[in-house]
Amino acid sequence: MTLLMREQEIWEEAEEKGREEGREEGIRGTVNLLKELNIPLQTILVKIQQQYNLSPEASKKYL
Repeated sequence: MTLLMREQEIWEEAEEKGREEGREEGIRGTVNLLKELNIPLQTILVKIQQQYNLSPEASKKYL
């Protein structure tokens, strides 16, 4: 592997990590907003599962 190929790989990994962190921040923001609006937790779970294509298990970590 050349140095240029390795740099490209590092760049792509950093971009992917940034996208994932941004997605998680968006989910947390959505959950916080819905909680402030006194939306029931069960409704929040269903909505973030639909909106962000999350499994029931994955969505629970955001509550």
